[in-house]
Amino acid sequence: MPTILFKTLSGRKRKGMSIREAIRCLTLGEMLQGAAEVAAVLILFVATITWLITWLKPNPDIHVGVAIYTSERGFTVEGTTKATLTRTQDLVSNCTLWRFPPTLHKSPVKVTDLHSWVLSKLLLENLSELRLTNLRMGVVTRLHNASTELSATPNVEATGMVESSSQDGLHKYVISLAALAPHASAILNLQTPMNDNLRRVLSQEHITVRLPAIFLSADQLWNFHPAITSINASTMVKLEIEMRTGERGASLIEKIKRTTLAPSDPDLVAEDLSPRLLPTIPDCQEGVGGKLIEFVGKNE
Repeated sequence: MPTILFKTLSGRKRKGMSIREAIRCLTLGEMLQGAAEVAAVLILFVATITWLITWLKPNPDIHVGVAIYTSERGFTVEGTTKATLTRTQDLVSNCTLWRFPPTLHKSPVKVTDLHSWVLSKLLLENLSELRLTNLRMGVVTRLHNASTELSATPNVEATGMVESSSQDGLHKYVISLAALAPHASAILNLQTPMNDNLRRVLSQEHITVRLPAIFLSADQLWNFHPAITSINASTMVKLEIEMRTGERGASLIEKIKRTTLAPSDPDLVAEDLSPRLLPTIPDCQEGVGGKLIEFVGKNE
């Protein structure tokens, strides 16, 4: 029995009143206080039962793998020759997946038309016998913002948006999937254009990029935080190529262009954007079977 009612009725019973008489003499305030305590006890009971059900009910076997890397694309101008510049760096392993040209000489080579992104690839695997519906995945990290764009492998339909941001710079990006079949996998891509803040953070020495915090929910499971596995970016890229093309061992094609500029071409006097490139880091160790990328040249 709630504390206020118990003390009130006990005190009146000691004064010689029966329980029935004591209940009849309760004031409106005492009854409201007692009702509030009863409601609090019921809420606590329901919360306890819900927690027990959540703890005892096993969630479907779902695995999440994450790869995070940067992509920089632009052009180099050396004399009157303009050529493609492309660099991709694995942020978790802190190494370069590929780059062209292999080495970037200093002046008089300059960089123009530079575009950079941070990419987070999420491998979602449903290893259970259940078809998951109304699946929601929340991804919490500093690397996403309102400009982040979502794409996915063709076997799923996904939508997403930033739902909240915290004062410490963390953003929660929520992805919604209509369904994921049993024993099926999907790769979700979050691509964020590089801004000055991201570039400043990623340019710091000894920077450590942490894996994002992730939560999952669906009609068939309670909201929970799955274990997250770090996947080498080159492995993730090859897996996505296979899922999109259906070909095992397919290479990613990078088209390399070389153009001879006319003396009046504006690229010759364009601003040098090489200071906006991320610092160069060592190449990644060979650890993936097959050729990851194929450079295809084209002269104009």
